[in-house]
Parts: sequence; C-alpha cells; structure tokens
Amino acid sequence: MFDKINQIFDFNQKALSLYSKRQEILSANIANSDTPGYKSIDINFKDELRKMLDKKNTKDTSIFLKKTSPYHLDAKNKNAFLLKMVPVITHQIKEDGNTVNMDRERIEFINNSLKYQSSLAFIKNEIKNMMHVLKG
Repeated sequence: MFDKINQIFDFNQKALSLYSKRQEILSANIANSDTPGYKSIDINFKDELRKMLDKKNTKDTSIFLKKTSPYHLDAKNKNAFLLKMVPVITHQIKEDGNTVNMDRERIEFINNSLKYQSSLAFIKNEIKNMMHVLKG
C-alpha cells in the first residue's frame, strides 16, 4: 500500500521539480529578450522526465542546470541530474543576434505554470482522498 502512495508522490515530486526548473529557463529567456546575441533555450520536458524516472535508484532528485561559465557556482550534489538544454528553433532572429520570440516564451511560460498548478491540485486531491479514507 505504501509503495503505491510513494510512487504517486515520487512521480509528482519529480515532475514538479522539472516544471520549476523549466519555469526558470523560460524566465531567463524573457529577461534576456533585449540582450544582444542571446540565444533562446529550452528543455525537452518529456525526455528529461523520462531520464529522471529511469534513475529509480537515485535517492536525491535535485536538478541543477548545466554550468556554462567558470564564474557559476558549483553544485553541492555531484550526482544530480543535468538538464540537456536545446536551442529554440525560430525564424525571428533580431539584427543583434537575439533569438527570443516573446510570443512563444509567454505562451510556454503560461502553459508550464498551468501544468505546475494542475500537478499541485492533483497532489492536494490525493492527500484529501487519503485523509478521507483514513478518517472513515
């Protein structure tokens, strides 16, 4: 019984962590929309979640972004997942080399936020159902 409960919460915890990191990436894209030469990036959520779920024996499911500069701080956990960043393919390249498409970023930001909120609502309902069953 507890294995089933643990599976439900483990999956949702991993998905929430991934949604959270994707939100940070999308926020960075939006914040750098006027930065010359900035290239818009994202992650393939499906592939990254599959990668996280395949590592069942890993106890720590922290996610750290890839270190792209020697000035970035080192991650505390060396066994953490590294997200594979992919460039966003766009045909709207500005004169300064910036590839951020604000319409796409806003839509993805809202979509990701809604998925995060729905996952939280699902977990909340699961807890309510368990409490209802336990109370009798």
